[in-house]
Amino acid sequence: MSFSDYLALTKPKITPLLLMAALGSAVVAARGLPPLLTLAGVLVGGALASSGALALNSYLEMGMDAKMKRTMGRPLPAGRIVQPSHALMLGLGLLAAGIVVAALTLDFFATFFIALGAFVYVPVYTLFLKPRTSWNIVLGGFAGSCAALAGWYAVTYSSAEVGWLLGALVFVWTPSHFWSLAVITEEDYSAVNVPMLPSVVGPVAASRYIVFNTLLLIPVSLAYVFYFRGPGFFVYLAAALVFDLLLLGTNIKLFRDPTKDNAWLAFKFSSPYLAIIFLVAMVAAVLR
Repeated sequence: MSFSDYLALTKPKITPLLLMAALGSAVVAARGLPPLLTLAGVLVGGALASSGALALNSYLEMGMDAKMKRTMGRPLPAGRIVQPSHALMLGLGLLAAGIVVAALTLDFFATFFIALGAFVYVPVYTLFLKPRTSWNIVLGGFAGSCAALAGWYAVTYSSAEVGWLLGALVFVWTPSHFWSLAVITEEDYSAVNVPMLPSVVGPVAASRYIVFNTLLLIPVSLAYVFYFRGPGFFVYLAAALVFDLLLLGTNIKLFRDPTKDNAWLAFKFSSPYLAIIFLVAMVAAVLR
């Protein structure tokens, strides 16, 4: 047992992407850097709350993780943390700390969306949706949308439709990203009776859903381009089109040849896609 094992409970590769969505939404809303206290509340409160929710997910799924090749080496199923209650306490403590930080530094709606994201991810997605329906990741994707909504409402209530479009971007991106991974690990999900889409319909049909979902993602990623002004409009439009087409290209390659190698390519490209789009949106907002 070590600090790295407890850190692994929080799935630290996921939180930075959520923070990028929150930060990107806040910068777009402010058309520049938001006030320092707001920025700290969004990043610190969001990081603590999301890490807590992810640690709770690790605790709740430790039995499932022990049966899956991809996850059996995690700290809880591998026995490196011998008292699972430590993971439960860590998750609850981080989540509570995140909500307290948000409540002290942000307005009601920003705090509400930080808390709502954790609620959707833990009881709604982890406990209810994931073991019951192949729509699990589609509906559970709203947990990520809450990060973008928290960033927006931390800065302003005006032009709320843009904030919701940023939230929709995360929502629609999520299935293409996770279904690509699930094509690689479909045997694992079948072994634990989790109805992740590729394990239910097979990789061939799942690849069609991935392409269709990305075709929905592209117009969402372009829908708020008119919020930007001057050079920011052209910077965002050009960059979004390039990365949209590259993502679609990896998905079409998977559709034409639904192998694990092509699924890995689609997954690896979709991983930075969201961060890049939010980064470009921040640049475009500053350049208006």
